[in-house]
Amino acid sequence: MVKASSSGWSSDLSGGVDTIVARATSSGPAALAVVRLSGPAVRRIAAEISPGADFSEPWRARLVAINGLGEQAVAIPFSAPRSYTGEDMLELTVHGSPFVVRSLIERCIAAGARPAGPGEFTRRAVANGKLDLVQAEAVRDLVVAETAWQARNAREQLSGRLSQRLAGLRGDLVELLARLEASLDFVDHGVELDRAEEAARLAGCRERLAALLATAAAGERIRDGVRVVIVGPPNSGKSTLFNTLLGNERAIVAPHPGTTRDVLEAELDIAGLRVTLVDTAGLRDAADPVEEEGVRRARAAAASASVVVELWPADAGPGAPAGDGEIATLCVLSKADLPHPVDAGRLPVSCATGAGIDRLLARLAETVAGGVPDLGGEVAISHRHRRGLERAAAELTACDLAAPELAAESLRSAASELEALIGVVATDDLLDEVFASFCIGK
Repeated sequence: MVKASSSGWSSDLSGGVDTIVARATSSGPAALAVVRLSGPAVRRIAAEISPGADFSEPWRARLVAINGLGEQAVAIPFSAPRSYTGEDMLELTVHGSPFVVRSLIERCIAAGARPAGPGEFTRRAVANGKLDLVQAEAVRDLVVAETAWQARNAREQLSGRLSQRLAGLRGDLVELLARLEASLDFVDHGVELDRAEEAARLAGCRERLAALLATAAAGERIRDGVRVVIVGPPNSGKSTLFNTLLGNERAIVAPHPGTTRDVLEAELDIAGLRVTLVDTAGLRDAADPVEEEGVRRARAAAASASVVVELWPADAGPGAPAGDGEIATLCVLSKADLPHPVDAGRLPVSCATGAGIDRLLARLAETVAGGVPDLGGEVAISHRHRRGLERAAAELTACDLAAPELAAESLRSAASELEALIGVVATDDLLDEVFASFCIGK
């Protein structure tokens, strides 16, 4: 596992930092809730509010009483540094009554703890070398994961797969920089670079960095999902297909052309990816200003789509598949239960009978998952990853070994960008950016 360190914000395991407390499970009534404490005063606070929480036998669950609450809890103590944060920790599982949880947290605060900020437990884990920044982001991503792809990728990144790849590339850049600087420092002693060998090393680093940067598109699909936009002429069955794919009546369906005037969105899971399905107004030359605006929005939605499902109704005669070649397009013949000429270029479906719907879903799954290869967690999943890799790539592109002094500066800057991604060196502003989107208690 890659470790993170920083001289400015690492917590002190021997004391001197605040002890924090927060609910670690979702808010609201529940069967059970977990309240988490971490910091140098945990043992003292535990002795005051729940003497049965025995730190002489850490990592062992005990049923204990909470003083003053008439409540019992399952207490699990964790001794530093073998805990999530690297500090002494205590987790208390109590009944999930909002009153019980609130009262327990107030007892902890009265005993000397303070409320934790967003992501503060994980921030302390990074400070104490238990996780690096990429792994910390994976904790957040795993908490909010809604699909199989998101959860699987978060677990792989939490295991350190992407961190190891970034750290390996950084190590090679540092080694190349050391060779270059040695040739500059000891040029009078006959130390020279093997230009061909070092150029090959530099080219290898550029290729590896480019390969990492190329995963950003897949990362965006995993994180943000895929937009699938249904388009077609009026009365082609767009809203009916929209409802059929969702399994409920979200869109109004009527036999009158132009019923849909606006863009309607809903989410579903296809092939383990989050898909935003979009219903649009029928495409035609509209005289009504309201419908005309709906058509404009439909075209804009199609232009920003990841996948377009283009419908042509069987009762309108043959329709040549469109598609602009840039956006993946599935050409579908709707109302296939009606008599129609053979249209080999389109996938026939009928929402009335269900015929072809499974085939359409299979084609959609193949299309949306095709842009997300299984890279085993080695994916630049966040905008922060993309920005850092782009800056590092720009430095390596500018690196010219024929100008060794400037090349050394470029290598140093590229290595620094990778260090910032992992968290080897981190500023407060960077940490605030990473942890701002965390929930309280994580």
